[in-house]
Amino acid sequence: MNNTVKKILFFLLGLFIYFLPSILFRSDTSFYKSLKGTFIPNIVFIIIWTIIFVILSFINTYLFSNRKEYSKKEFRTYFIIMFINYVFIFLFPLGFFVLENLFLGYVFTLLTCVTAILLSMQVLLLNKKITLLYIPYILWTTFATIYSIMLYLKN
Repeated sequence: MNNTVKKILFFLLGLFIYFLPSILFRSDTSFYKSLKGTFIPNIVFIIIWTIIFVILSFINTYLFSNRKEYSKKEFRTYFIIMFINYVFIFLFPLGFFVLENLFLGYVFTLLTCVTAILLSMQVLLLNKKITLLYIPYILWTTFATIYSIMLYLKN
C-alpha cells in the first residue's frame, strides 16, 4: 500500500476515534439549554471540536509517520499523554450529557485542558513547528474549562 494512502487512512481512523464519543453518547440539548448562564449555540461546539479533531488527527498522523526521527522515550510519552487526553475527551459527554453531572463535566474539561498543555510541551520536544498547532486546542480547552466551572457554579 502506498505511503500516502497509509497516512490518509491513519488520519481518517484518528478522526473516527475522536468523533466516537459523540456517536456513542448523544448530546441532550434540552439538558444543556435548561442550564442557567450564558448560552453558547450547539453549532459553535460542533464547528470548534471538528476543527480541533482535524488538527489533532493531523498532528498524530504527522508524528506517527515521522516517528523514526524521534527518541523512542519521548515519542512513547507523547502517545501515553495523548491516550490519557483522549480518555478525558471520551468521558466528557458521558459525564455531562448522559449523567447530567456538571461537576464531572467540569473535571473532565479541566483534565482535558491540563493534558492538552502537557501534550503541547511533549510535542515541543519532538517538533517545535507542530507545537504551534496546539494553540487552538489549548485556547479552546481553557475557555471550555472556564465556561464549565461557570455553568457548575450557576446551577
